Amino acid sequence: MNALHSLQTLAVSIRSVRKVYGDPNTGPVALKNIDLDIRDNEFFTLLGPSGCGKTTLLRMIAGFEFPTEGEILLYGENIADRPPFQRPVNTVFQHYALFPHMTIAENLAFGLESHPMGKVLNKAQIAERVREMLALVQMERFANRKPAQLSGGQQQRVALARALAPHPKVLLLDEPLSALDLKLRQAMREELKTIQAKTGITFIFVTHDQEEALTMSDRIAVLSEGEVQQVGRPEDIYERPRNRFVADFIGETNFIQGTVTKIEDGQAWFAGPAGHPLPAQACSDVAVGASVTLSVRPERLHLVPAATEAALPCRIEAQIYLGTDLQYQVSLSDGSRLTVRTPNCVDQSLRFAVGSQAGLLFDRGSASVLHD
Repeated sequence: MNALHSLQTLAVSIRSVRKVYGDPNTGPVALKNIDLDIRDNEFFTLLGPSGCGKTTLLRMIAGFEFPTEGEILLYGENIADRPPFQRPVNTVFQHYALFPHMTIAENLAFGLESHPMGKVLNKAQIAERVREMLALVQMERFANRKPAQLSGGQQQRVALARALAPHPKVLLLDEPLSALDLKLRQAMREELKTIQAKTGITFIFVTHDQEEALTMSDRIAVLSEGEVQQVGRPEDIYERPRNRFVADFIGETNFIQGTVTKIEDGQAWFAGPAGHPLPAQACSDVAVGASVTLSVRPERLHLVPAATEAALPCRIEAQIYLGTDLQYQVSLSDGSRLTVRTPNCVDQSLRFAVGSQAGLLFDRGSASVLHD
C-alpha cells in the first residue's frame, strides 16, 4: 500500500458512540456521542486524565465492552457487536501477563496458537513467526529465558511481540509503559514508534502522559469527561489548543484575558495585560471589541532588560531551576502574573534576580484564541 493510499484509508471509524453503564436513561455516562476517524498505518493516541473515557473507548474497539449506541467500523465493516476473538485486533495491556513457567519463545508460540488469526499456521510457520517477532523487538538471544530472568523493559518487548505475532490489522496499547521507570519509558517510546513504522500496523495508544502523546503520535485525540475536546497533530494540539481544557492539560500555559482591537489580513490583534498589544495566531471567527481568553506558552515569552523598547514592564517574583530551563514567575502593573520559561545558560547576565525589574516580550503570533 503506497503512502498516499494509506493516509486516505480509514482503519477505525467511531460513529456516534455512546456508552452508559446500567440503565441507558439514568446510568452513569462514560462516553458521549464520540466521532473519530483513525487512519491506516497511523500512530493514534487517546489522551486524557483518569476517568475521561479513553480506556473505555479502547476496550470497545477491542470488544471487551459494547457501545450503548453507535457504530465501530474496522476498515468499513461494523464490528460493534462482535466478540473479541472475531475482531482482527490485538491488545497490549499495562500488565504483561507472561506465563512464568514458559520460555519467551514458548510464550509467543502459545499466544499465537491460541489466537484465531494464528490457528491457520502449522508448527513450522509458528516457529518462523516467533523468530520474526523476537528479531523485530531485538529479543532473539533471550528466546530460551523465562520471564523472571528479564527486566521490565524486556518483558514489555515480549508482550509487544506476542501481540504483533498474529499480524493484527490494529494494535491497541493500554498504557503499556506505565510500569517502567523514566529512562526506560523514554527509550521504549522510540522503539514503539520505530516498530509501528516497520510493521505498518495501525497503533491506537492510550495514555494520560502528555509527553508520551506528543513525542510518539501522528495524531492525538484529547478526551475529557467522555467527550473529544480536540483532534490533531501534536504541534496543532500544543500550539493551537481549541479550548481551556486542552491548553491547560497539554503542557503549561498562561491564560490571558484580551479584547480584540483590530483584524488585519486574517491576523487578530488584542489588548492584553495592562493594555499591551498582542498579535494572535491567524483567526477569522472573532469580532473587533470581543473579549476572549488567550493561551500563551511560557517559552513564547522572553525576559529582556527593563528599558527595552516595546517591552511590557514586569517584576521578577520567583525563579525555579529546572536543569535545562529556568522558570520565572513575573507580575505586571495590573496585578496579573505570568510564567516565563527560558533556556538555561552559562551567561549569568542573562539571568534575572528575584525582586528585580525586567521587560517582557511576546513572540509574534504566540497568543492562541480559546473557543470556550
